[in-house]
Amino acid sequence: MKSSAMERQKVVILLDSSQLGGIETHIVHLALALRESSCCSEIWFYKRYSHTHPLEERLQQQEIGFRYLEGSFKHLRHLLNAEKPLILHTHGYKAGVIGRLAALTTHTPVVSTFHNGDQGSGVVRLYTSLDKLTSWLSCNIAVSKEIAERLPKPPKVINNFINTHTFPITNGKEIAFVGRLSHEKGPDLFLKIAAQLPELSFRMIGSGPLETELNDAHTDNVSLIGQVNDMETQWSEIGLLCISSREEGLPMVALEAMSRGIPVVAYRLGALPQLIQQNANGWIAPKENIRVMAELIKHWASLDKAHLTNLSRYCQKTIEKDYSYEAILPQILSVYHEALSKKGQSWPVNHQSPCEKPTITELRE
Repeated sequence: MKSSAMERQKVVILLDSSQLGGIETHIVHLALALRESSCCSEIWFYKRYSHTHPLEERLQQQEIGFRYLEGSFKHLRHLLNAEKPLILHTHGYKAGVIGRLAALTTHTPVVSTFHNGDQGSGVVRLYTSLDKLTSWLSCNIAVSKEIAERLPKPPKVINNFINTHTFPITNGKEIAFVGRLSHEKGPDLFLKIAAQLPELSFRMIGSGPLETELNDAHTDNVSLIGQVNDMETQWSEIGLLCISSREEGLPMVALEAMSRGIPVVAYRLGALPQLIQQNANGWIAPKENIRVMAELIKHWASLDKAHLTNLSRYCQKTIEKDYSYEAILPQILSVYHEALSKKGQSWPVNHQSPCEKPTITELRE
């Protein structure tokens, strides 16, 4: 392929998604980081599940191009043959399995990022197993060592990352849970922690299969906010993020919070012990230990303003140093180079052609 043609190619970010979560936040930051490095990218949703994906508004605001596919292997394969992207980068177990197989049949360089600490059950567990079995077909990234150790082929461990453009430090007072209301995320544990601290205010942000059960179980000091499409309306009220998960990798919400100077208290899971430095930018508790978590939250609530300000500043410094676009994107690009090399290709010289104006597209054959 001629260099001029290569320069017009883009990175395709593939996922199968119907709601907002950590993966969705991650791919927005990936697209923005690639843009800052003068590399075009486009998000492909494998299937449209509703009229409007909750991520659409943010993608439009950020002028990130995206498409809805038909939800079939045949259609994905057709598009890869027709458009010949520079890299196919998959996220999530279903997109990983289908994307790698489609890339194999079209000679497309493929990279897969493994995000989930939760191995699931039923159909999810089946896809998770297939995801591992087919992982040898791609060059791989894992967001934590714990996830990396589950894969038969050692991946590159690369931190999640976010835009570290200056956010004002928030002065919120509430302790928040932000995530899917499902067993592995431990919202029930969060409510038990809140029940131990009736003098403090808690808020739970998110939706999921446990929503009705949690509505019936919460105490008066917990506000149930439900699903929000824009967390910017919430951060100013939050003083401490509580991650009560039973399984975890490196949750994007922890990075989002710390970039705003909000410390994190979390159970010892995934890459969280590497992110959180005890008493410096947050606290780590033994897994599922409600008593210790409650004690740490009570300790945070007792800190004076000067101590809280120091915590906030250290949170932001942590993100700038180890979880910023500048720190992480070169590591991802090195995996892209590896994937291209395995297909006998190389990164285009001066890959700086402008991206076309993004559009919402639902492709049909």
